[in-house]
Formats: sequence, C-alpha cells, structure tokens
Amino acid sequence: MAKIGPIELEQNATEDEEDVLVDLNGEDNDDKPDINFLPVPGYDNVRLDQSLLPPPPTDFIPATDQGQPEFMSEPVISEETARQALIELVERNCCWGKGAAKSLTFQELQSSTSYHYVLQTFTEDRNSKWDHVPYNGQFVDGPENGSAPAPWDISATFAELFKNETQHHEVPHTAFVQPCHKCKATGKVTCGRCRGSGKVNCRSCGGRGRKTVTRNGKTQSTSCSWCFRGKVRCSNCSGSGKVTCPSCKGCRHLKWFIKLTIDWKNNVADHVVQKTQLPAFLISQSTGTLGFQDMQPRVLPISRFPTAEINEASHRLLYEHQFPQRRIHMQQHVIRMVPVTQCFCKRRGKEFTFYVYGLESKVHAPEYPDQCCWGCTIL
Repeated sequence: MAKIGPIELEQNATEDEEDVLVDLNGEDNDDKPDINFLPVPGYDNVRLDQSLLPPPPTDFIPATDQGQPEFMSEPVISEETARQALIELVERNCCWGKGAAKSLTFQELQSSTSYHYVLQTFTEDRNSKWDHVPYNGQFVDGPENGSAPAPWDISATFAELFKNETQHHEVPHTAFVQPCHKCKATGKVTCGRCRGSGKVNCRSCGGRGRKTVTRNGKTQSTSCSWCFRGKVRCSNCSGSGKVTCPSCKGCRHLKWFIKLTIDWKNNVADHVVQKTQLPAFLISQSTGTLGFQDMQPRVLPISRFPTAEINEASHRLLYEHQFPQRRIHMQQHVIRMVPVTQCFCKRRGKEFTFYVYGLESKVHAPEYPDQCCWGCTIL
C-alpha cells in the first residue's frame, strides 16, 4: 500500500500622508477614458473590466471504469505505542504534566479506519478586458496586421497539473495608440498630496505656524522655525504641484490592447467518513494509506465501495464539479485510509479518552487530565 499525506485543499494602522498620495495619484482613481473602442470579432462583450469568455465545446475521451478500490484492515497498535505517543504530545505542551500519561491504566483500545475521499478538478477559464501600458515607441500590433485570434485559439500551457497558475497575454492585432486620457497628454497630473498647491501643513506645528514652548518656567507662543505660516514645500512634487502621470508614466500616450487573462485552478472537494468523534479536519490533515486513485479527463463516480457514504459523496461532489463556464483539463479522485485508535483510560478513578491517528501516530487528547502543571497562573 502506498503512503499518502494530506492533500492541500489562501492593530489598525494609521494612514500617513504617503499612503494618501499613493491612493490619490494611483490607477484606482483613473478617469474613465472617452474612447470609442472598435468592435473586435470574438470579443464583442469586452469592457474595461473583466468579462468571462466561456470555452467552446471540447471533445474528450469518455471515462473508463476504474478498478475496484483496495482495502486494508484496521491496524492494531499496542498499549505501549499509544502511551508513548501520548507522552510525546505532553512533552510538546510545556504546561502539561507527564504523571497522567505515565500512570494511566488502559481499559480498551478500539481500532478503526477513517476514509478521506478527495476530488480534484483542474480547470481553465479565460477573461478579457481592455488594458493599456505607457507608449514609448514600442511595436504596436494593430488590426492592420490581421484579424485577432479567438480567445480560446490563443496558445497557452500550464506548468503543472493540479497547480493554480495565472497568465496574462496581449491579444494579437488589437493594439492602438491614444493620447493619455488621465493627464490630457501632458505627462503630468495634479499632486495628490498638496492638491496642486505645492505646499503642505507643517508637521512640527500642525499647520498652525506657531508652537507653544516653555522657557524659564514660563509658557509662551513662538513662531515655528520649520515653516512659513504653517506651510512647507511638498516633498512629493518638490513644490511644483504636479507629479508624473501614473497612467502613461510621463510618456503622454498609451498603447491600448485587449488583455487575455488565463486562470488555471485546482478545485478541491473532500469528504471524511469515520466511526469516532475525532474532528474530521484532523483526519484530512494526517497521513494515511492510498486505497484508491484514478485520474482521467473525466472520472466516473465511485460506486462499489463498501461504505455507502463514500459512494454517495463521490456522486455528489462530481455533480458539483461540472463547471460549465470553464474548460476541464483533468480530474483525479483518491481514497485515503487513515488509521484511528480510540483509547479508553482511567487514572485515579477518573475515566478519559484520547485518540491516536494517522500513520505518524498523532494524538488528540482534549480530555487529558494534567493540562496545567504546578506553578502556572491562569489569568
């Protein structure tokens, strides 16, 4: 049996003046351009924001029936193994005492197998929008060079199956040059920090122009030596009231084009079946034995697993992973078998339970009696 680990299923700061100027001069506050975008076949609904481009129908090889899942019997651990696993947990918690772990009496060990079903569907979606970059004389691939290829005809490849990835592409033959709409082709915009005045409030006196000082035990008001009438030169624009346009970066013109954004996403869904009260997320995060694995462009739901809940989960999750607005490249589902031992114990007449689970013998012991050692103060 193959060993398989868990499968990956993403103070209030005071805003200073520098943060404000970034917001004021940034692209987020860009004026909407008054441009009559010519229609591009295949991109009829393209806008200044993202527009989804559903994929055309795709031919794929029909799913073939997978083999019968393999099974394993519940592993049995000894009392000594369970005790040692508990002691190691106690040693990692500095306020837990070892006395209970060393002196407890085992009443019963119940071994079982928990099943972790995981479905992965690797999809691709494509979005387009009109975008721009500063134009400084670079090549412009416009419609005079030919017709723009359809969104799903543009070649792009992902680096690895079942790994999220995003790529951005300029759609060929869609580019053109226009004067910058934000700065009116001047290369400069009003400074967002000083609002074009070239001056800002003095931080030393708070813009009052005077400061209160104490001399020889007497409090008096005096003119601020750092400013003139509460104002100092704006460091952002060096007092000019203008800064470089954030859209064209001072180039005065923009190259517009349709930007194609391609997102490959690994969509993961899972379901845990177990016989104990151990939290399901602990099962999904532990190492188990690979009992079944199947990868195809489209997998078939599991139907012959002896635990009906796994069969039902497989049918349900596959139904939810249809994604009509995306292209499905590959699907994979697995069944991980995670051993769990529920340990019933007694110490000084008090009964408690803990769990040993996973091939690495992790321990879950919320009822452990010595969770606070001598000398600790609970606030």
